[in-house]
Formats: sequence, structure tokens, C-alpha cells
Amino acid sequence: MILFTVSILLAFYILKYKPIIGLIQGLSSLGYLAAFILGMLFTYALTSVPAAAVLYNLGGLLNPLVVAFVGAFGSVISDYLIFRFVRDKLLNEIKLLSDEINNITKPVTDILLPKNLLIILWKSISRSRIWKLIIPVIAGLIIASPLPDELGVALFGAAKYEPKKFIIYSYFLNFAGILVISYVGHV
Repeated sequence: MILFTVSILLAFYILKYKPIIGLIQGLSSLGYLAAFILGMLFTYALTSVPAAAVLYNLGGLLNPLVVAFVGAFGSVISDYLIFRFVRDKLLNEIKLLSDEINNITKPVTDILLPKNLLIILWKSISRSRIWKLIIPVIAGLIIASPLPDELGVALFGAAKYEPKKFIIYSYFLNFAGILVISYVGHV
């Protein structure tokens, strides 16, 4: 979390540097290859705003449908990297941290709460049908929007969605988001 916060602050100052902005905007000269690269950048919090701006410009120069088609492939690659990290690595780290916190706070929680009440509640919520329907909707809205995809992808990863289903969702959601941005740039 500390590294993420530092990276956001660093990105804020780097993106104020005009040569970096010029480099990002110069990507549009690469045509549809730029759409793929920008699709990858569209996913991350640090680069989503500049990538959306250049995708907007690309929509005015190229066919917005093809820009979205190609850009969504780049987004899927970035989203899948985040998905695998959350699903395979981060959840284990969170569980270890949770176990350590539980060991420290166990005497207090045993007095205040019935034993394992939170665990029972969490399991019943996370296994419910409504939960399984809500996660893709919330995560999908985040992924399809120009907002960074990390939170939406993390929700899919935390819910342990199958990678094949996630890739399909991610592609179509990113396609829709990029299509809207590039089409507005075309108009």
C-alpha cells in the first residue's frame, strides 16, 4: 500500500512533466499499434487518464471500432496480470496479515463478539447468490469506465472467478469503455 501511494504521487509529478505528456500523445502516430499499447496503459491508475486522452485523439484519426477492438486486447493483458497477482499472491498475503491481526486482537474480540461470528457472516455473504451476481456488475462498471481497473479486477480475483470467464468479461468491458471514448473523439 505504501508503494502504491508513493507511485501515485510520483506519477502525478511525472505527468506534469511536458516531455512525458508529449511522448504519450506522440503514440498516436503509431496507429493501431498505439491503440494496443494505450489499451495496456488504460488499465493502470497511473496511466489511465493520459491513455484515455490519447484514445480519444485516436478515435478522431482512426476507426473507433477498430481502436476499441485492438485496445481491448492490450487491456486484457494488463487486467490478467493484475487478476493473477490478486488471485494467486495478494489474497494469501491478506490472509496471513489477517491471521496476525486476529492473534493480536483475539482476547478483545472473544469478549465483544461471539466466537467466529465474523467468519460465519463473511462465509454466508460470500457464498450467497446475490454476492455472485453483484460482484461482476460492480467490477464490470469499474472496468468499463475510464477509472483504473485495479479495483474491479481485484474484485474478480478475490471472488476467485475462473480465468477464462474473467478474460472474456475483461475484453468486452474494456472494449465498451474504449469504444465510448474513441467514438466521442471521432464525433
